[in-house]
Amino acid sequence: MTVSFTGQRIALLGLGLISGSLARSLKAQGWPGHITAWGPRAPSLEMGQQLGVIDSWSLDLERVIQDADMIVVGAPPIATGDLLAELLPRLQSSSQRPVITDLASIKGWVIDRASCDYEGYVPGHPIAGSEDSGVRAANADLFRGREIILTPTEHTDPSATAQVEAMWQLTGARVSHLTVSDHDAALAASSHSPHMVAYALTMALADNPLAPFQHGGGALRDMTRIAGSDPVMWRDIAVTNQRALLDALNDVEAELTRLKTLIKNADGAAMERYFQRCREVRRANDTVLNPLTEIHSDSEIGSQPVAAKETSRS
Repeated sequence: MTVSFTGQRIALLGLGLISGSLARSLKAQGWPGHITAWGPRAPSLEMGQQLGVIDSWSLDLERVIQDADMIVVGAPPIATGDLLAELLPRLQSSSQRPVITDLASIKGWVIDRASCDYEGYVPGHPIAGSEDSGVRAANADLFRGREIILTPTEHTDPSATAQVEAMWQLTGARVSHLTVSDHDAALAASSHSPHMVAYALTMALADNPLAPFQHGGGALRDMTRIAGSDPVMWRDIAVTNQRALLDALNDVEAELTRLKTLIKNADGAAMERYFQRCREVRRANDTVLNPLTEIHSDSEIGSQPVAAKETSRS
């Protein structure tokens, strides 16, 4: 059964690319409610209102959440956990019972840090983003065709989960559910380790006297693009998802060792089979990684299909 999103007042705690894009998307779909925002500094909040992303803002957290029926925490993982640890016990003991969700890329550490059984809390993670950050980069189409993973806990009220799911469906996203541990392991493999590989490649080339970046093309551009992502967020991700990330990096390291052996032995036939297998796997998943090529035809958007930038947040 399809559930309609009934929220009328959304409070964004933290205003950046992802939370701002959520606000823009809801407004673009004609959602009639009010969006307010809180943050530690005024400039981004002022900018958000000037751009029409939000309707109001305040540096007073109590004022922002007092009438909200949906609270969305959009901050790096450690800050998200700290904020939830402060908020959830207060909501638990108050007459106000808003639904609250978050956007953090790590779920286990955040949920453990929150350490509260508030039934209105629905942990979430949008698999969308870009190397750009800040509310100026907010994009109403950011979530179209993208996956939103929800990881409700044993204490989460199913009606709260249904409301968060309905909100995200308004953005054109597809919503899935995972356990907390499966989420963190899957994202370590699909997103967190690729970012670490991009950072390592960038650092390996940074001080090379031949200045490889001055001679780079599409391969170097694509492989290092996400190394321009927010350092604070990725520091938090590496620290809070340490075990799963190390497991994923061990798998990558094993494949690099295998490939180095093939190169050392000049085993061209084995290398070709290796590369062919990689090509098949990548192409088989192209519609997931480039969802907008399925949404738009060439005639709708010009001669080249446009795919959303792969996440630098997930």
